[in-house]
Amino acid sequence: MPKKTKQPIEEEPEYEPPADYSEPEEDEPIRISKKTGKPVRPMSEKQLEALRINREKAVAKKKELKEARDYETKTEIIKKVKEEQAIKHKEKLENSKKKYEEEVETLEPQTFTKKPEKKIKKKVIKYVEASSSSESEEEEVEYVKKKPKKKTLPPPEPAPTPPREKFDYPRQSPQETLLDNLYRKYYGR
Repeated sequence: MPKKTKQPIEEEPEYEPPADYSEPEEDEPIRISKKTGKPVRPMSEKQLEALRINREKAVAKKKELKEARDYETKTEIIKKVKEEQAIKHKEKLENSKKKYEEEVETLEPQTFTKKPEKKIKKKVIKYVEASSSSESEEEEVEYVKKKPKKKTLPPPEPAPTPPREKFDYPRQSPQETLLDNLYRKYYGR
């Protein structure tokens, strides 16, 4: 192969636009998105205003979250809440005590008497004998009447089940019947 020789590069003449041509004026250069590589659409004034308001809200929310994360402020808030709850609880107790005392004052003192306990009564049976001795004319015998015992019935016996036939099975599907017959045939059940 023959060697290539370097040839001088000829420069092309510069392009000159026609005299009546004017370049369009650009207000802003077209921005291209870094993520998509497409031109970014400019936002309207209304959209820009909404964006500004929402960014201000986000900054305020971040400040609140930062304060909430702060351990000292958390403990202070918790202490305040507990103190408020304790004060409310004490007020409720005081109110209930006052109501109770007022009710006690309005009530008339009542005397409570104990109900007398029931005594077991004994039945006295007198037997008079027809004997001549004066000592044994009247004998008193005391019997304590006993309460009748409740008879407890034995639990009812379960009804006897009728004797089952040798091969009394619940209703089976045809496949189960076939398999059961084969099993009986080979194992003699």
